[in-house]
Amino acid sequence: MRTIDRRGLIQTTAGVLLLSGLNAASAWAAGRPSVMETWARELVGLKEDLQAGRIDVLTWQAQVERLNQSVPPEDIVHYLDIEAVTRNFAYDSNLAEARDPVLPAEIVGQSGMRRWFVRVFGLRRGGAIIPHVHNNMVSAHLVLSGSFRARTHDRIRDLHDAVVLRPTFDGVIGRGDVVTMSDRRNNQHWMIAREDRSMTFDVGIVGLPASWEYGHEAPRYNMIYVDPTASTESNGTIVAPTMTWEEASAKFAA
Repeated sequence: MRTIDRRGLIQTTAGVLLLSGLNAASAWAAGRPSVMETWARELVGLKEDLQAGRIDVLTWQAQVERLNQSVPPEDIVHYLDIEAVTRNFAYDSNLAEARDPVLPAEIVGQSGMRRWFVRVFGLRRGGAIIPHVHNNMVSAHLVLSGSFRARTHDRIRDLHDAVVLRPTFDGVIGRGDVVTMSDRRNNQHWMIAREDRSMTFDVGIVGLPASWEYGHEAPRYNMIYVDPTASTESNGTIVAPTMTWEEASAKFAA
């Protein structure tokens, strides 16, 4: 009768059990959403909550800031294939170049990209996202690469040919930092790139109810261009004259 090699049998059995365990773990992991899929779903969920009125604009700002700082910028670059999206950026002027990456259809859902967008802006050193305010809109700007001098202001009220602003931030932001805006906080924003290939990943939601009565229409990209370099008033506010696109571009991105 053949003798059983008990040591070999034990080793073989242990190996089979180990492989079975690894296969089961792999199968479980394959069915679990990745960190970036979870991030994308939460991004869509915040958009839906805001559009449905389940959260207000200030809550959206706080939560999208937290969400976009919860994952490394390089993971967003990889997940959305930002290198391919921005491959044709020429960086041949001081104006921002922009392209829209694509979120997976199964995550975006049936409503698609209706009344919102995700966008990448790229600038060379010295290039500017020129100063402006928005109507009926919120946005978030996550720095993916490079750095910017960012200046933001609360929009206090609208005058006939100007917007009254109160400064809220003036400093350098770098990779992983986020700036957000809404009617209620930091509605005016102005960013100047400090390095070549400075990029932001932006989320914008448009067509939102106004939080207060606007004094200006915003026909082009929901944007009203302003000059926040006007003199500061005694109460700390700035009466920033409104500008045309051509005037703002010539002054801030020539």
